[in-house]
Amino acid sequence: MEDSGSSDPDGSFRLSGFLTPERTIVLNASDKRSVLNSLIELLAKTPQITSRAELADGIFRREALMSTGIGLGIAIPHVRLASVTGMVMAAALVPNGISDYESLDNQPVRLVVMIAARLDQHAEYLQLLSCLSSELKADSFRAGLFRCTNASELFRELISQDR
Repeated sequence: MEDSGSSDPDGSFRLSGFLTPERTIVLNASDKRSVLNSLIELLAKTPQITSRAELADGIFRREALMSTGIGLGIAIPHVRLASVTGMVMAAALVPNGISDYESLDNQPVRLVVMIAARLDQHAEYLQLLSCLSSELKADSFRAGLFRCTNASELFRELISQDR
């Protein structure tokens, strides 16, 4: 199963191949569980997710092993599951931050990008995680994301890195 429109011939990933405006939100929530549940709900509506329960279980089990808060106000919860038919993403901006996220730098998380992939998408999954985390470490890109005031702005800013 090949994902169309998700990567360029040079192998670089285009976020617009995995993320849509409908799966990009701005939340007033302030706790990790409610933000993760909001993103799980968005992903569960996609055709790539065939079991909401398995997605939720996988995400929360992954978080129990180790927080996906990578620092700098960013978290990337991610999971590979048999019930997922293709890689898909959802993103939430939480302007006031999530103080209970247990991020590596102990700072509140303001952007959460959730990724779900098929079990056999190991290489693509790791490449997307690597590309995304590298891009999000750029101060100017992060600052632009944190300035967003609505979901449309957030989506446009996230995919602005697509070349």
